Amino acid sequence: MINQAADAKREYELRFVDPRTLRENPNNPRTSKPDPLEDRKLALNIKCLGVLQPPIVREGEDGTLTVIYGSRRARCSVMAKRPEIPVLVKLSEDTQDDLAAGSENEIRQNMTRPEMWRWVNKMREEKKLSDKEIAKALMRDVAYIKGLSRLSQMHGPILHAIEIGRGPDNGDEKTIAMASLDDQRAVWGAYFAERLEGVEDPAEYRLDPEDPEDIVDWDDFVSALKETRFFASDARFDSSVANAYGVHWEADLFAPADEDGRFTTDRRAFQAAQQHWIDSCRPEGSVAMVEDHYGNMTAPEGFRRLYGWHGVEDEDVVAFYLSPTTLKIAEYRVRPVAETDQGARPPMASAANHPAGPKVRADISGSGDKMIGEIRTQALRKALDGVQDTVDPWDLVAGLLLAFGGENVVVQGDPTRGYGKRSARKTAVARLFPEGVMVRDEGLLREQAVAVVKSAASCDISMHSGSGLPAQLMGILFDADAQMPNMAFEDFLKTMSKAGISKAMEVEGLAPLATGKAMRAALIAHVGDGRWVPPAAGFAQAQEAWKHALQRENERLEQSVARPWDEEADDEDEGEFADDPMTEAEEPCPGDEAGPADGLAMDEASEEAVSPMQPVAETFRAAFTDTDAGRRHFDEHVVFVAA
Repeated sequence: MINQAADAKREYELRFVDPRTLRENPNNPRTSKPDPLEDRKLALNIKCLGVLQPPIVREGEDGTLTVIYGSRRARCSVMAKRPEIPVLVKLSEDTQDDLAAGSENEIRQNMTRPEMWRWVNKMREEKKLSDKEIAKALMRDVAYIKGLSRLSQMHGPILHAIEIGRGPDNGDEKTIAMASLDDQRAVWGAYFAERLEGVEDPAEYRLDPEDPEDIVDWDDFVSALKETRFFASDARFDSSVANAYGVHWEADLFAPADEDGRFTTDRRAFQAAQQHWIDSCRPEGSVAMVEDHYGNMTAPEGFRRLYGWHGVEDEDVVAFYLSPTTLKIAEYRVRPVAETDQGARPPMASAANHPAGPKVRADISGSGDKMIGEIRTQALRKALDGVQDTVDPWDLVAGLLLAFGGENVVVQGDPTRGYGKRSARKTAVARLFPEGVMVRDEGLLREQAVAVVKSAASCDISMHSGSGLPAQLMGILFDADAQMPNMAFEDFLKTMSKAGISKAMEVEGLAPLATGKAMRAALIAHVGDGRWVPPAAGFAQAQEAWKHALQRENERLEQSVARPWDEEADDEDEGEFADDPMTEAEEPCPGDEAGPADGLAMDEASEEAVSPMQPVAETFRAAFTDTDAGRRHFDEHVVFVAA
């Protein structure tokens, strides 16, 4: 660009000038006050390395040079006391000077951390520069350079995630860098194995920069990397089961002499052996805890989990649960629940009645449920628009009652309004009572009533904005199912598990195919221009769920009236189960190296269950959460601590 002898007309001319003679650009798009600290950094950089990119200037009729773009470089060169700097004098017409000045500022972008690390590595190897010299050139401390070196210990796809701005935070990055590349690769492959279909090697999968939903839960990923050692002292299975599942113990040379320091780093083998013990070797009459739709631990069907204040009864049984993070087996107490219609208790569970098989992925994932909620909301609003002129007044009243009975409606503070806006409720009142007397206009009344219902009713899957079942019942009332769109499209079908898409194929009379991708394509082709809505996405299914929720609420209210507090349980020392009839030692699985089950003694994984604050937590949980989403949100975000 500087030396263009072959060109008929030169665009620029290189000169060396005193930066103090340069005039500032009067049309500089940067009008904000310069940051003194940033200017000082650039000045030190120029003092060390010089001006690496000459400012672009234009010569006036009087011979003075005015900066077009590069004002900051010129200003900081003066601060660095440079006697002269290179500039490029633009010789062509100035028709696009302002455009160039603005775009030059806007399109500049810092290098990504992986790019910076590659450059630092290149400076080390090719220029033989020390970290101190590189840090000085970058105006950074040496710790920053050493931090970049962590990237050399990253699995390729993780490095790519960092490069596109979806990498872990600084703490997780340190943890990942401490793990071996083989461990990183194994955990990455296991993480994406179930999420992806038709990919040859999930361990080499790279996030799609064009898909904002293609992300990694770094907490889960790092948790899997941290739990690299699983100790024999936590194993319930014996040596024969260990051999059958390929668990090979290694010796911890630094473990105390009186402790069993054997461990394995094979997570899958250890997990399979622990699960085998729960499935086949747990004491007779015990049960296995299960996971709900959201992956939370819960009692098996027909049982409820017990806490310290529940007291002890003859029918109580011990329940075992395999922690998905630590792979330790914890013990809990559960009790058979009474059947509402007959007032009788179900029989004691056995291993055959409640097998604890491997975790099965739900037919539709959480992101699919969220998409269903958004689609339902749009369908409900269309249905309400459709009946605005003809809706029966009693139906409208019922709709209002349902809307204001929704979980997302809070009267105090009226959170439905946005900043500087008036809520639908206040707007309706203002239009119906402009001068304090009601306007007797049936059309206006219908219009504002529907607007209020629409503003409140939401089928979103959210603790804060979703109305829950009331909005779905409203969908039945106003036939919102007729407004549901065709859901046979790729983005939604991807949220379904292979089992879920197989069921959908079967309902449509299609033969299951080898992969989920093939079945999605077949279902989309089969539906064509028609309409397909899975039963779980429609409104009709809310009817049974509503009746079940009412039944549960009635039972809870009856229990709270009949037994508001268990005084006997208060007198017990919580966490002590010495008088529990279930504490007799059970016969262990033959050869079980972990010893017999110690009755109902709670291990460290279940200590929180007998906390003094647990009764308070349970009371609030029951009072404020009536849905699965609510209970999940409560359990994840609310903690009670004794003063």
